[in-house]
Amino acid sequence: MSAAVALLVGCSSEPKPVSYVDPNAQGSVAGTGIESQDINAAVLKAAQSIINVPQIASAKEPPIVIITPVLNKSASPIDTSLYTSVLRDTLLNNTGGKVRFIDRTQAGFNQREQQMLESGEVSGPAAANRAALTYNYILTAELQGISMASAQGQSDYFRISFKLINKNDELLWTNAYQIKKEGQENAVYR
Repeated sequence: MSAAVALLVGCSSEPKPVSYVDPNAQGSVAGTGIESQDINAAVLKAAQSIINVPQIASAKEPPIVIITPVLNKSASPIDTSLYTSVLRDTLLNNTGGKVRFIDRTQAGFNQREQQMLESGEVSGPAAANRAALTYNYILTAELQGISMASAQGQSDYFRISFKLINKNDELLWTNAYQIKKEGQENAVYR
């Protein structure tokens, strides 16, 4: 009977209020997996490094880069589209205009708009020469990881590697960010 009362009392406690936390800092709810501060730190490091690549730093005009989706080879469930968009946004806002980026997410919309323009369904100042840009370089990112669990706790190691490749498949630059976390319990990531 006393166990049942203790269970009911434990369930009736007041819920903890929600609080805002800095996405670049460790929160009070943490696990050994990839978290927001890990993503933000990795892409900021990449942004700061990529502008020093000789082909970019000495370019007469800012080269155009296309970012491919982040490839997750780890066992950790991660929304790679979130990682890709944080990478794109951080690079765009932290490279001082030394790099331009292509976003093909709306390519289908742009093609339909061009068809409407050519058929006379729409008109406007953007009618002249709407040729799509092409890229000079491809930026890829890959997440790899190793996880271990024992009676002593959980350990997760992650390596996020970035690569800049030219149109001849030549690797011009690479940069990696490593994370290793240990804890008694792993949080549930969704």
